[in-house]
Amino acid sequence: MKPSSLFSGFAAVFQREKLICRIIASWSSFAAVVAFGKGSFADLAFAQDTSFGYMLAMMGVFFLLYTLCALLLPDSLWSDSWFLLLSATVCVCRWLHSYDGNKVAFLIQGAMVLAYCLFLFYFLKRNAGLIAAWKPGNRTVSVFVILSGIFACGVIAVTTCLRYLTFTAPNFDFGLFCNMFHYMKETGLPLVTSERDQLLSHFAVHISPIYYVLLPFYWLFPSPMILQIGQAVIVASGVIPVWLLARHFKLSGKVQMVVVLLYALNPAITNGCFYDIHENCFLLPLLLWMFYFFEREKYLPMYIFAIGVLMVKEDAAMYIILFALYVLLSRKKYLHGMILAVGAVAYFGLATWLLDTYGTGVMTNRFENLIFNEEDGLLGAVKTALFNPGYLLTQLFTTGSNSGWDKFVYFLQMLLPLGMLPFCTGKASRWLLMTPILMNLLTNYVYQYNINFQYNFGICAFLFYAMLVNLPDLPKPTRKTLLTIASVFCCCLYITVILPRCSGYIDKYEAGRETYQKMEEILDTIPEDASLNVTSELLAHVADRKEVYATNYHNNKPDVDYVVLDKRYEDRWSPYYLAYTNHGYTIYQNHDNLILILKKP
Repeated sequence: MKPSSLFSGFAAVFQREKLICRIIASWSSFAAVVAFGKGSFADLAFAQDTSFGYMLAMMGVFFLLYTLCALLLPDSLWSDSWFLLLSATVCVCRWLHSYDGNKVAFLIQGAMVLAYCLFLFYFLKRNAGLIAAWKPGNRTVSVFVILSGIFACGVIAVTTCLRYLTFTAPNFDFGLFCNMFHYMKETGLPLVTSERDQLLSHFAVHISPIYYVLLPFYWLFPSPMILQIGQAVIVASGVIPVWLLARHFKLSGKVQMVVVLLYALNPAITNGCFYDIHENCFLLPLLLWMFYFFEREKYLPMYIFAIGVLMVKEDAAMYIILFALYVLLSRKKYLHGMILAVGAVAYFGLATWLLDTYGTGVMTNRFENLIFNEEDGLLGAVKTALFNPGYLLTQLFTTGSNSGWDKFVYFLQMLLPLGMLPFCTGKASRWLLMTPILMNLLTNYVYQYNINFQYNFGICAFLFYAMLVNLPDLPKPTRKTLLTIASVFCCCLYITVILPRCSGYIDKYEAGRETYQKMEEILDTIPEDASLNVTSELLAHVADRKEVYATNYHNNKPDVDYVVLDKRYEDRWSPYYLAYTNHGYTIYQNHDNLILILKKP
């Protein structure tokens, strides 16, 4: 290198802005290293034993390293912005992952994310030309979509299978589906004994024929883990219609990749799977495919997928009705809108009649806060909405817990990972695509406005569709900014919500692998044709039989051959032990702090 070139290189590296950037990056790198120390950074005592000399030495090492890299790398790369973003990313990820939390945890995490956005936007500004020059081709995007789907599927499948293997998945709502699929395999009927403490069809509770899609796989591999893996595949497959919708709207390859990433890492979607398999998981791909074929004006497959949505659950008809309103009022497709609406209303009426006549009735208790006369059923909620909309507004902010912030936090957790893009439209009729979220905000049933459960899948499908419909109309700078915000919040929530649960189950299984294997061996000693009354967390492991009941619903009735109690939890076995020994049951097996089995005299 010529002396003049070397001098100019040094001059460029030591420009004031780059120098300041490198100093901040060095300090952030030091903070990232300290963040991996013992204890919690949220405690005042954390890192107080660190000396100023150590801090300056560490910063000096990082500063020299970054300076050397900056001299070797092209000046156009603005390498200092990369160092700054890298150190900030490691630091914030560590903080988000290790923060113990309290009542304002979400606000503190939000502040971390906003601080991180400052570093990110600086990085994007300094590398705007480099980013603009990168134009991924169809092959690159296709590979990215496949890898994103595989990643999402893997995380969900591994975590939910570990829930089963660590005896964490309870009867409600996993053990009962294991029992149902055993009956489906043996008889072809969705019978179950552990759902309502008697032999009945699951369709008497919820009409969900969509479950038969999984039956061939369960028939080939009759294991509860097949159900967990099946849910993971179904949910992850949604990356395909999301990508195809993005292509249909002629979004760039980079935007397509970002949108697919937002789906694969969406905390409400991934976290909703962690309470084990539910029929709701089918809503995501079915609705997204329905939206895609509607946009492509291929109406026959659109109706096929609409019928598939109705097969998920009786109340899934509400999603079709809301989509029909959008088709009618926003897209002016009157014929198709009327067919969808009439078909969905007719099916909902039929399903309601079947449940009221032959089943256990429609579950209206989740909206009891909107129903004045119980005999009105869901029509009572409609009356309230039409006659007293003011009361409806009060319920948007009323919760079933002590915290009044639950619904607000839920709203942010659903919308921030999408950069609020579903709202970003000047066409008011498109806001109809936002209305499904009201089903979760208007109830006081705490599980529905919580991303830890399965009630978000249909809503997420509508939110992604609304985002994709709005994106083409936004100016490119606005689109870029909001997608950046969405990516940051999505990734940070994934780190905060998803990764701790994944690593927690992995650690739990590794720490107790021998114990769990021993528990399986103990349960295998029970005769296959015996009737059981079982602690909830054990039930999925013995659900492949004709009669199996959950202890907390069976009322200590002495009508089973064996009572199987989980001794890991004192309050969950000792009352049943006393009740059944009074009935004359004797100890069949007793393993300290694991499992106690009582046998009928």
